[in-house]
Amino acid sequence: MTLGIHVHDPAHIEAAASKGYSAIRLWDTGTGWSSLEPQPHLWKFDRIDEYVAASEKAHLKILWTIGNTPRWASARPDEKCAYGFGCAAEPANIENWRRYVRTIATTFRGRIECYEPWNEASFPSDPAFKQPGAGGAPAQFFTGSVDAMVSLARVAYEEIKRADPQACVLSPSFHSSGHWAEKFDRYLAAGGGQYFDVVSQHFYFSEEPEQTVPTIRAMRQVLAKHGLSHVPIWNTEVGVAFAAKAKQWPGMSVEDLVYALTLRTYLLNASEGVSRVYWYAWDNKNLGFFEPGTHFDFGSAAASAAVHLFDQFEAASCQPTGSLWQCRVRTAGRRFKVVWLAGKNVKPLLIVFDHNATRWGRVPEILPAGHEIALDGRPVIINDENSR
Repeated sequence: MTLGIHVHDPAHIEAAASKGYSAIRLWDTGTGWSSLEPQPHLWKFDRIDEYVAASEKAHLKILWTIGNTPRWASARPDEKCAYGFGCAAEPANIENWRRYVRTIATTFRGRIECYEPWNEASFPSDPAFKQPGAGGAPAQFFTGSVDAMVSLARVAYEEIKRADPQACVLSPSFHSSGHWAEKFDRYLAAGGGQYFDVVSQHFYFSEEPEQTVPTIRAMRQVLAKHGLSHVPIWNTEVGVAFAAKAKQWPGMSVEDLVYALTLRTYLLNASEGVSRVYWYAWDNKNLGFFEPGTHFDFGSAAASAAVHLFDQFEAASCQPTGSLWQCRVRTAGRRFKVVWLAGKNVKPLLIVFDHNATRWGRVPEILPAGHEIALDGRPVIINDENSR
């Protein structure tokens, strides 16, 4: 599994890469269409040039999310959106979108690993999603119809493959909330499955990472329904508001949560066959790892520890028994098991391991074989996969 990151400030890219991340997703970076072409034919490439150069220097694979309609091109220029007005609407003239995609794919030929046409399609204007909350708030990222998004994806796919045949194209991303499976199903039924090489989803969770397992499986059922089970799945955005979460988990410190939830998130995605995960975001003040944003000094160490546990990763299989989760993990040079308890207020489980184990954290706690320990939400790594 490949682990990637979002970075809001290009000056922080090298720091993120030094912790072991090998890919970057460009979103919330001032590099969407509205920033690159604020007026017709007026191109501003300074910001994207800086990001691409810094990412290349750090040897990061680049995924570029390219949507976000400029107000001048918008079908609904006075509609409020996440970044001003008009940006969540499809363009009034799709040829402007075609010209934009052709321009950037040609300009950056050979430098971008993959493109993603849009962030978090919602379809709130579609008749099928009129129930409260079913399509997402109109002020978010896409307010057009399913057919409009398929058209945007088709044009993007055509132009990118024509200009840079080696680049891969993702589906527009879908969020795990708001009738997500129905939206994705409708998108594929309308023909969207023809225009991507990789499925892009955002497997956020409201309480704890274990909630993502049924979400990922529901997405796989939708893919199977449309004959697309073979397509790779990337979790292109996930993050945790660690400080806020600490208030909900009275038995764990913020440090405990950063270490525990990061590792549990990666393990569960790996177990469900997600082949790439992008954390949002390295330097985000609420969901980040980097000290200037988070105001704690252990986030980057926690991220690095989790990333390096997946060095030469080969496979993982996680299964629950009640609140007890057990993951068997195989890398090129190691086999081990990871266990923990899910649930915010679950009572610790007294358990004895047959082999030496380590409780995950900034200062790993050595747990000798044969000694009773209290298992909780903090993962414990058992070096021998046959340990119970």
